[in-house]
Amino acid sequence: MDETSNPETADTDHPAQDPQNKKDEQVIEQSSHAGKKQAGRPRYIVGIGASAGGLEALQAFFDNMPHPGDLAFVVAQHLSPDYKSLMVELLSKYTRMDVMRVEDGMAVRADTVYLIPPKKNMTLMGGMLYLSDQPLRHGLNLPIDVFFQSLAEDQREQAIGIILSGTGSDGTMGIRQIKELGGMVMVQEAASARFDGMPRSAIATGLVDFVLPPAGMPQQLLRFINHPLIAGIQKHAEAEEREPPQQEKDDGFGRIMGILKQRTRVDFSNYKPNTMIRRIQRRMGVVQATALPEYGRYLAEHPGEVQSLFKDLLISVTKFFRDPDAFEVLKRQIVPRIVENAVKRGSDTIRVWITGCATGEEAYTITILLVDHLEREKKGIDLKVFATDIDRNALEQAGIGLYPESIAADVDIQYLSRYFHKTDRGYQIRQSIRSKVVFALQNVIQDPPFTKIDLISCRNLLIYLQPVLQKRVLSIFNYALLPDGFLLLGSSESIGEMENEFPPFNLKQRIYRHRGRGILPVREQIVVPERTRVSGIAYGQADEGNGRRAADRAEQMKHFYHSIIRQIAPTLLIINESRELVQSFGNTRPFLSLPEGQVNLDILQMLPRELSFALASALHRVRKEQSSISYDDIRIRDGETVRMMLLSVDRLPDMHDEQTLYMIRLEEQDTPEESTESPAGKATQDLSDHRISDLEQEMQFTKENLQAAIEELQTANEELQASNEELLASNEELQSTNEELQSVNEELNTVNHEYQEKVAELSDLNNDINNLLKSTAIGFVFLDKSFAIRKFRLENVDSIDLIEEDIGRALTTFSIPMLKHVPDHFESVIRTRTAWEDHIQADSGKWYLLRVLPYIDENDQVDGLILTFTEITEIKQFEYNLVRSEMVRRSIMENTPALIYIKSVDGRIIDANPALEAHLGKDREDIVGEKDAALFPEPLVRQKQQHHQRVLETRQPVQFLETLAGENGERRFVTLKYPVPAENGEVESVGTVSVEVTGMQQLTP
Repeated sequence: MDETSNPETADTDHPAQDPQNKKDEQVIEQSSHAGKKQAGRPRYIVGIGASAGGLEALQAFFDNMPHPGDLAFVVAQHLSPDYKSLMVELLSKYTRMDVMRVEDGMAVRADTVYLIPPKKNMTLMGGMLYLSDQPLRHGLNLPIDVFFQSLAEDQREQAIGIILSGTGSDGTMGIRQIKELGGMVMVQEAASARFDGMPRSAIATGLVDFVLPPAGMPQQLLRFINHPLIAGIQKHAEAEEREPPQQEKDDGFGRIMGILKQRTRVDFSNYKPNTMIRRIQRRMGVVQATALPEYGRYLAEHPGEVQSLFKDLLISVTKFFRDPDAFEVLKRQIVPRIVENAVKRGSDTIRVWITGCATGEEAYTITILLVDHLEREKKGIDLKVFATDIDRNALEQAGIGLYPESIAADVDIQYLSRYFHKTDRGYQIRQSIRSKVVFALQNVIQDPPFTKIDLISCRNLLIYLQPVLQKRVLSIFNYALLPDGFLLLGSSESIGEMENEFPPFNLKQRIYRHRGRGILPVREQIVVPERTRVSGIAYGQADEGNGRRAADRAEQMKHFYHSIIRQIAPTLLIINESRELVQSFGNTRPFLSLPEGQVNLDILQMLPRELSFALASALHRVRKEQSSISYDDIRIRDGETVRMMLLSVDRLPDMHDEQTLYMIRLEEQDTPEESTESPAGKATQDLSDHRISDLEQEMQFTKENLQAAIEELQTANEELQASNEELLASNEELQSTNEELQSVNEELNTVNHEYQEKVAELSDLNNDINNLLKSTAIGFVFLDKSFAIRKFRLENVDSIDLIEEDIGRALTTFSIPMLKHVPDHFESVIRTRTAWEDHIQADSGKWYLLRVLPYIDENDQVDGLILTFTEITEIKQFEYNLVRSEMVRRSIMENTPALIYIKSVDGRIIDANPALEAHLGKDREDIVGEKDAALFPEPLVRQKQQHHQRVLETRQPVQFLETLAGENGERRFVTLKYPVPAENGEVESVGTVSVEVTGMQQLTP
């Protein structure tokens, strides 16, 4: 059975879909508080699949996701292997959670966003993320499916899958696995996706719980995981004051079961109760119902939810070549034996029955294996595969035979090219395979089975049934299979108590061989008190002893039925007013066979022709005469053998008078001699002959009409066939190329969107730099390694006239006088990676500081040069004035008669003028570096040192009178000592100016 959902009702009309704002805020606040209490391992792991256009959706999602606390998010994307992903930097701006790129063996922690790295596939096992290289592929690589499937297996009901924008169908198979194991699925609304391929493919599965725009997903996600039933809480906050009585619980569950049975015609009462409860509670979490009676009322008012619950309860999910090891055994061991058995018994047909076929993947898989073997061995044996399910929507999809591109990951390239053809919507199964498969709506528990079957596949159906139903289904298979036929079960299923009928052929892969023929089990109704049954299923409180006694009674009743029927007649058939087979008793194998083509349970089509004629007449008479009708001596030819049959038909009114049933009794008679024939037999023969004549005339008329249509179509078919063969050849050649290009296209779309975000950032950064350079009035020229101009800005630089058209030309080809010798230093700057600078003057007289620097790229390599021009005209003018002042000062010192000298702080003379040299009679070289003691007499030295120290302490000038004895008498000087400050304000040195005043009026200091 397959599980599909109704996406149109998955996210609408919920009881709490439009709650008060205060209530939603409480849900978000509770989630935030939960995050503060828990640290480390998350309560749920949310897998997010995105491809082209996914960055925008991810930003909207995380921008609206409050601090969850107990959730972890793992993002799987299609990333280009040739470009560095910028997702960490881009997503970090939209969430307060940590964002990191996955490393092999990394543990998943709450409150963190994990991103898949390029060229890797990612799986989850034991709460740890593991990376593997993407394999060499013949088709698309599907990293989202790979991760989602591992997420489902590791987290089961704590797994949440989200599909966002992207092309293709990656993620579709992954969400099937998540749903099968009890997880929840959300998909971006197609209208809000930049690329809607992935969302539409996921929605088409019918498995989606919520279809929302990315901005609306976080709130719905938090409401779902904080729902009392989903969170494992027994009581809802609003219902804590009153615990509903047991009867209310029973009535709620009973109503749900009743609605399901009424709307779907399927009785789930004998399905495993724990599974039923988990699925119902999960749907209650989706629609925000808080109690069983409330959900029962919701079901009654919303037919779409009935269909969603029905598909959730069906559970089964399928895919091509699911469990590859099992299909490898099927291909290499089982298929050859089936063909060999058919050859041995002289049969021209192999019959296969696939129960719970879902959307047809497994049915087509087994058909492909059988057809491939028959073609390879050139066996002229026909193949008929009966694929049945109780899900009408799934059967319709299976009949179309169109599957998403993601099946390329499961189907071998040789099968993909031979038995599928590529369309714009995916892969279409070829008619050569489709014609072998008959899809039919059938409940394997209630409806008549197929017979004379070589292989039955019933995978992952029995595990959801209670033991009584499991045994009944296996008994049906025992009846339907030929001797030496094969039964294929799911990996978690077993044969139970029927090991004698089904000895194992390959126990590991759950493949069993049928030992012999069985009898069709009676379809009985196990009587269990309604209250006990409902309570037991709903709350797991049923008395196990009662269940065992009911099962014993059922087995005893079955034994009684078969014993009584064998005493009455070998074969009894029950049909309804539409002549459809309802029930059979006894050995029906010699008489019943299913017609080819569309499955039809019309009894007239299933019986041999002779019996069919007699039965049609008998039914007509029973309806007309309202009495039992019998025909005997009906001859049936079985090869060379002639058998005589007794046929009787009687009317059986239904106990509720809803419909009329008919009982058909078949009994073999002794074969009479050829010469003898009873009058009744003769009448029967005449009736048969007359009926044959009428049917032959009708058939002839039909043949003539069909022949005309066939002739008209044949001409058109021949013309189209040649063109079709040419197109098929071209299509197969282009198929692999198209797949590769599509994969590359998805990767490039992702890279393109990331780089668009980065370009926007770089544009802002470029504007910042341009405005900075404008504000600094610094000109610049960027050169590449061949000295060609890449970019420039010279509005404030005179005498260099560059225009936009000059970009790309080498700067060395321009005649710029002020840069005449600059190119000589370019090679040196590149080689030494050291800047070179010089002062240059423009024709206008302005001065510039030119600096030539190496341009270093992100790989620390020199990729060109940068020339910067900083105007220093004012600095040059100041230098000129400073030099001129120094020249004036030096001229004064050289020509004045005053004695001028400068001493350092420690008292050493550091400069002296010619007047002092003449006065002391020494050269300047002999004076500089000496202290006062070496140049002046002792009394004068002490005086000079005292005034020198005073200047240093007070930082003020000192004036005093000095007397110096000489050969011509005393000489008197007025001396001024003054501090010479440094740039930091401290006294750097002390200057001394002595003016001779000998002969002038005496001065006092």
